[in-house]
Amino acid sequence: MGERLTPRAGARGRAGVRLVPALAALAVIVATASLGNWQMRRAAEKQALQTQREAALSDAPIRLGSASLDASALDGRRVVGEGTFDDSRTVFLDNRTRGGVAGFHVVTPLRLDPSATHVLVLRGWIARDMADRTRLPPLRTPAGPVRVEGLAMATLPQPMLLGADAAPAQGERIWQHLTLQRYREWSSLAVLPVIVRQTSGLDDGLVREWAQPGSDVDKHRGYAFQWFAMTAVTAGLWLVFGYLRPGGKRPSD
Repeated sequence: MGERLTPRAGARGRAGVRLVPALAALAVIVATASLGNWQMRRAAEKQALQTQREAALSDAPIRLGSASLDASALDGRRVVGEGTFDDSRTVFLDNRTRGGVAGFHVVTPLRLDPSATHVLVLRGWIARDMADRTRLPPLRTPAGPVRVEGLAMATLPQPMLLGADAAPAQGERIWQHLTLQRYREWSSLAVLPVIVRQTSGLDDGLVREWAQPGSDVDKHRGYAFQWFAMTAVTAGLWLVFGYLRPGGKRPSD
């Protein structure tokens, strides 16, 4: 005959069963609370970027020239450069969408007068050829001297890269990713250590509706609220179903 469970052994078994949902609830609480705190930190970072940008916009633009520049000090600041675009070294950054339409971000070097120094200008967005994605779109680039004003960026925001990104070949104009070092090697140009995101207008047909740093602060706060709500709901359900018996009695009653 099989052994009969003693009352003490049965109690230990029931306690073990109750421990499993308690540990599961604890894991969910820790995970959702951590995600909520992460979203709040992201909101604080975006808020700081927005505050920095608003302060930078109130300052007079810094004139770019041949003098050495500190990229970290210029990052997010208003800058202005005067010179001539070198359209032969324009590159088109692929997979940039606007309103659900596929297109390119156009980057052209600006030769700063009166030096031989260049600065890369993120000029704007243009739709791509829907029939042939390898065909370059018609681009109007001013041939004479221009004055370009914009925000300096130490690095260019990039889409997610799933695999290795090979360096572009000579003459290749459609790129997936752009870094200053890669562009220097490809173009053999001496370019300043910042990229100018153009905000001033030019008659080139490009769209310059840039997402502003910190504009999605409320989105992160909303996500944080959802995660914290899940934390509270999980804790409440555990208290009701895991700690209290029906009728409001504790398991030891």
